[in-house]
Amino acid sequence: MTSEKKSLHLDIELENAEEPRDYTKLVWLGVIALFVVLGTILYLYSGANPQVSTVRLRHILVKFDEKDPAQRAQALTRIREIRKRILDGEDFGKLARDNSNDPGSASKGGDLGYVTKGMLAQAIDDYIWTAPIGQLSEIIHTQFGFHVVVVDDRQLSKVDELAEQQRAASPQNAADGAANP
Repeated sequence: MTSEKKSLHLDIELENAEEPRDYTKLVWLGVIALFVVLGTILYLYSGANPQVSTVRLRHILVKFDEKDPAQRAQALTRIREIRKRILDGEDFGKLARDNSNDPGSASKGGDLGYVTKGMLAQAIDDYIWTAPIGQLSEIIHTQFGFHVVVVDDRQLSKVDELAEQQRAASPQNAADGAANP
């Protein structure tokens, strides 16, 4: 190849070659776009999904076979004794550790942690959303056995809080309050 041909060949190769790209700008644009998208998702998610109402509770479970009346009677006697001991001042946690048949919560003093609506048996669920904080329940019968329950805390979502306020301010409640001073 002559030098002219070599020069021409190099010129053609240089024209066809792409210039090196600086990908730093593209990477930063991608990072910024990612933050914008994530921020938007978080903003929309927090607005569409307000805090969920939760209740923290402890319970003691005494299991029995529903088909065995004698076992049911023994379980009922046992849960009544446990409830009386709690009312007489014995420590709920210690009694739960020693007497509860719930393997998941007995070792934690009966603590079930925070639960949401519908997580527990219907009878317990009905009780925990209206029960006074710290008050020992009556005996509650579910498909799992007999329970005594204490609600330790209740965190209502904004929606449930507003519904509760509206219930309290309803005309029926006002009339009941006037009739029963």
